[in-house]
Amino acid sequence: MPRKAHTKSRYGCDHCRRRRVKCDEQGPPCIKCITRQLEGCTYSRVLPAYLLNTRRPSHDSIKTSPVSLGPFVGPNGIGPPPKSPLETLGVDELELMHQFATETYQSLCVSESERVTWQKVVPRLALKHRYLMHGILSLASLHIATTLEAPQARVYIDMGLEYHSMSLEPFRVAIDNLTPQNCDAVFAESVVTTAISLSLPQLTATHGNEGGMIEHMVTVFELLQGVKKILTIGRSWIRLELFSKGEFWKDSSAELDDDTQSALNQLSFLNNQTRSGGDDIQHGINRDVINYLRHCFMKSSFSSDPAPVLAWLGSVDKGFVNGIRRRSPFQLLILAYWGILLAELDGNRWWARNAGKALVSEILESLDAEDLLWEGCLEWVRRKLGSHDAQGNGANGIEKSSYT
Repeated sequence: MPRKAHTKSRYGCDHCRRRRVKCDEQGPPCIKCITRQLEGCTYSRVLPAYLLNTRRPSHDSIKTSPVSLGPFVGPNGIGPPPKSPLETLGVDELELMHQFATETYQSLCVSESERVTWQKVVPRLALKHRYLMHGILSLASLHIATTLEAPQARVYIDMGLEYHSMSLEPFRVAIDNLTPQNCDAVFAESVVTTAISLSLPQLTATHGNEGGMIEHMVTVFELLQGVKKILTIGRSWIRLELFSKGEFWKDSSAELDDDTQSALNQLSFLNNQTRSGGDDIQHGINRDVINYLRHCFMKSSFSSDPAPVLAWLGSVDKGFVNGIRRRSPFQLLILAYWGILLAELDGNRWWARNAGKALVSEILESLDAEDLLWEGCLEWVRRKLGSHDAQGNGANGIEKSSYT
């Protein structure tokens, strides 16, 4: 029997090796260090000479080729321009844009009124903001991958990863330099990036991905901290009519079912127990996060769109994100509740397929319910997860998908 091909990174950067996660070995900086904003991406293990010719250019060296107004003139005279690293993968940008404009955009709409926004307005914005263009091309490429079998699917996954890595750093820069001119593009890219980040763990699960759903969620939280800045200093600048413009949090007329209400009350009760330890700051952060989550559960009770799910991601405080990064048990328990909400999208949004189940399962494996007070919350999470399994939502790996 032939040996199984090696999928782990042997020559990754020092940060990734220390954290025991897969490095793309394409730095410095590698994509993990870019997304986590880690400085000093260094490589102690030197890449062997026989691999030097197979290694792709680093992320810093990948640039978008300028539009040529005439024939390319090279050292040997007139001829076709050299291919960019992305073109060598054999995927045309026009194919990806067509995919986004005809199918992929629908998976981002939360109402009929948003169809024009995502199909026409956002692509027009992307012509002026390259990080948004790279974002929607990445999402379209990953969407195509869900409709194909291996090895063809892998080509589109690799393309999606390339575009995603190209969008991240410019996106961070835009968030830190928010203006009336880029506010709409940053706003749209935050939604696109969230969809990409939720889809990646499942699409790459069979190709050596070691980061896991919790790791990906930390990245999403960090990126979406900029959304709160948009809503704080740029609310009057936003022209896109998207769900998270601010109106989402005003209406709370819906009622929760008794089961969910009881589960959230128990979560709040557990949070109040932390006050006895004197950590009032963390108690307040958790209280707000749970209240936002309660509102999102109420919204989702009469709507199957992704607004209640995505809005919570952009609402949480940095202190909560730090708790997730440290794998704090109570913050992970709260995240598991949100994972149940995410599982509601399984079956009607391709980028959320199996994501909620994967996240909750990973969290449950890491939590040890020694306290009986915790067991009630964990039992609710397990029961809700089991009900989703019984409905047959989602499947592991890459399978053909017809839903948006």
